[in-house]
Amino acid sequence: MEWSAKPSRVDQPFGSWADDLAAAFVRLEPRKIADRPFEGSITRTDAASVQISLVKATGHSVLRLRPHIAQCTDDLCFINLQLEGLGRTTQRGHEQVCAPGDLAVADTTEPFEIANGRDFRLFCFAVPRRGLPKSFADCPRLALSRTENGRALSRTLAGYAELCLASPAVAASSGTHLVELIAHAPEMLSEMPVTRVNAPVLLSMMLDHIDRHSDDPGLDAESLARRFRCSERYVHRLFVATGRSVGEHVSDRRILVCARDLLDAQQRHKTISTIAYEAGFSDISHFNRLFKRSHGLAPREFRKTKGKGE
Repeated sequence: MEWSAKPSRVDQPFGSWADDLAAAFVRLEPRKIADRPFEGSITRTDAASVQISLVKATGHSVLRLRPHIAQCTDDLCFINLQLEGLGRTTQRGHEQVCAPGDLAVADTTEPFEIANGRDFRLFCFAVPRRGLPKSFADCPRLALSRTENGRALSRTLAGYAELCLASPAVAASSGTHLVELIAHAPEMLSEMPVTRVNAPVLLSMMLDHIDRHSDDPGLDAESLARRFRCSERYVHRLFVATGRSVGEHVSDRRILVCARDLLDAQQRHKTISTIAYEAGFSDISHFNRLFKRSHGLAPREFRKTKGKGE
């Protein structure tokens, strides 16, 4: 589902935005912050009981007022993941200032204001309050960008949101897992041992770390254990659920990067060994074997056959 709005008349500075917000979320009142033309868009998908939306707009604020609440039976929390811009959410006397990577919580059963002074992008997770811990909406701020664990969780949430918006099939099976990820956000504000985080959440964070750091030659189960402060044995146990070992996940990601770079016209000046080393491989013979097993061709043949010639 998609909505977009531009002002069509001087007396309607937001165009259809108020109605679009009501259709996508709940009744909200937009208000201008700066005297400039407004544009906004919302893309939404449903992931079981969770609604995931990507919101892009020029700076403005939205208010949830008591008359809106009186006319509504929804019992939702908005968990907003800031992607661009600086957001400020005010509710119950608490002010949550969010930089990119931070979460803000707004309980739709009470008045609030969400203000973005400049152009912004954010993911909004609309979650039934019953699906979250009882005290979750009382968190004054969830500045995940301040800790390594928080940043890992933030990236994982953004990755899930992107996948869900791109694929209804993924969205249909991801709602419960998303709520579990979100519920652990308060714990990520301290650099606590993440073994207290449940297994699916921790595994998602580790897989995200592999995707983003596969070029690290030292990336293995031992380094994951140090990074996430748990035992190496526990790391191996987590990866049993994926059907592949940590090493296989790391190698698969590196092979994917190498295949992409071998076909990239801007990387034509690089030798195959350079591409392999930059992807994180330290043994070229091992790289060649893995690549041929994955693609059915040696790296040189792959580059010549699939690309535009050596």
